[in-house]
Amino acid sequence: MKEDLLVGIVLFSSALIHGLVGFAFAITALPLLSLVKSVKFSVPLLSLLSFVVNLATFLLMKEKEVTKIPLRFLGAIFFGVIIGVYGFKIASELTLRILLFIAILSYFIWEVGHHFSRKEEPYIQQINPEVFKSGKALGVAFIVGFLGGILYTPGPPIVIYFSLLRLKKDIFKATLQLIFMITALFTIINHTLQGNITKETLYLFFINLPIVLLGLYLGQRLYMRLSTKAFYYLVNIFLLISAVLLLLKNN
Repeated sequence: MKEDLLVGIVLFSSALIHGLVGFAFAITALPLLSLVKSVKFSVPLLSLLSFVVNLATFLLMKEKEVTKIPLRFLGAIFFGVIIGVYGFKIASELTLRILLFIAILSYFIWEVGHHFSRKEEPYIQQINPEVFKSGKALGVAFIVGFLGGILYTPGPPIVIYFSLLRLKKDIFKATLQLIFMITALFTIINHTLQGNITKETLYLFFINLPIVLLGLYLGQRLYMRLSTKAFYYLVNIFLLISAVLLLLKNN
């Protein structure tokens, strides 16, 4: 009972953050959830919840403009997911924790550096879909899929890429939800085929779904009212601490 309560608190808090900033549900939840459950158990659960979270976030948004995404970009994500889920299947718990720590640390360093070096440049309303066909974009898409498959933390590479493109906030957030939904769907299919989604996974998914949706709704309401600059720093520091705790956790 105590363990289920802790899982609920982690998922509620992570959904609240996602509703506020448009991403970070899985990357916030996974290191904390893995202190209660194993990474092997947590990743398939988060892939299920993330699909609903991203769909609900998209539906709650007033502005639903998205950048057109070519099929080859989605194909690169799908290929990355296949490789990632296979890696998840054969990797040890410790290996997954180390990979998660590296992913979070890399994102933390980039995010802090991005805030200190950010220059005031105009945001663009839309971008040419051809941008997503470049080798760099397809490389980003593969990494998104790979991280989605192996840890369900697809956010950092695509958030960094979109930040460099200087997309307007609402298009940025809406397009992220679309990419995350597709990644989650690909991941769920692959985890199901690999037998990684168990009865306990489905039980915790359904029992925590109302809590997650409530947190998401509250975060979305705050999205229009709250300045997030200081919040970003707090979230990143929180992520780093939780990642270190994850490495220190005994098997």
